[in-house]
Amino acid sequence: MKSLRAAGILFLLLTLVAGSLFAAGGQAGDRTFEFALGSAYDGQSPPFLAAVRFAEDVRAATNGRVVINTFSNSALGTEREQFIAVAADELDFTVGGILPVDMYAPEYGFLSAPYLYRDMNHIRNVMESRLGEGMKAKFMENNLNLIGINYRGQRHTSSNRAIRGPADVRGLRIRMTEMPSWVAIWGADGLGGITVPIVLGELYTALQTGVVEASEGPYEQLATFKFQEVQRYLINTAHVQEWCGLYASERMLRTLPPEYRRIIEEKAVEWMTDYGSRLAAEMAGRFRQELLDGGMEEININVQDFTNAVMPVYERWFRERWPVSTMAEIQGLAR
Repeated sequence: MKSLRAAGILFLLLTLVAGSLFAAGGQAGDRTFEFALGSAYDGQSPPFLAAVRFAEDVRAATNGRVVINTFSNSALGTEREQFIAVAADELDFTVGGILPVDMYAPEYGFLSAPYLYRDMNHIRNVMESRLGEGMKAKFMENNLNLIGINYRGQRHTSSNRAIRGPADVRGLRIRMTEMPSWVAIWGADGLGGITVPIVLGELYTALQTGVVEASEGPYEQLATFKFQEVQRYLINTAHVQEWCGLYASERMLRTLPPEYRRIIEEKAVEWMTDYGSRLAAEMAGRFRQELLDGGMEEININVQDFTNAVMPVYERWFRERWPVSTMAEIQGLAR
């Protein structure tokens, strides 16, 4: 957190100095704006590679007047710390996952729920509907502007225990991000595993030492963090159709001349949503092969068995926790 605060203070000061020269709606002139973009993702992950291209293109399109410095691998703090920093206007941008749903829009928790979506097209349809817009509005209430959505791909499971059906998850110690629906579905309410919250940067050691015996994530995450060195099985659970995003401080964006803000927002869609989503799909097979070449044994499961096991939980949650939508509405967008 010290590095996050130091970098945040430095770039916040730069932002304030630049922002004081222009009221919102002012002209760009010859001034330079310098910002920081952090991520917990590996530097070779498709979302971060897309963010680097975004930063490069913004700099080119503004003739070097908007400089966005990029930091991967939790250099500016954990994923949660970076979201908190952006919300507090202490960090300018972050590339991260779905934690803000839990943090700022829990009534939209179904937008990342395991085994609720058929495929990536299904979750994209939901994100582009009124439901995605409602979630983004809740983010904006907390200074998080989701300016570029990246469709990262399916999440799978790595484990030192073979998993072939729902019963094999019972008692499994699995690292899980702190999303309530994920913890519940993999834990006591659903499949019966023992979920353990561990930050991504510490997960390799936790797997190596047996603190947990399994993890989950896209092929890209499993491969870039070298989990093939400490895990025996790759189980194609396809439990989450995952999106992540480029989040910006709305207050920071308001300090910019309109033409620079427009460039940033257009380039975020171009690089994170269009390019980054294609890149993630193209690289998924390569990352999977890296895991297999590293010695992991692949197991293909019947996804419908897992879906059937958790659906009763969701039927209750839409009534009790997610009143902004219904199971019928979500299923109706699977086209």
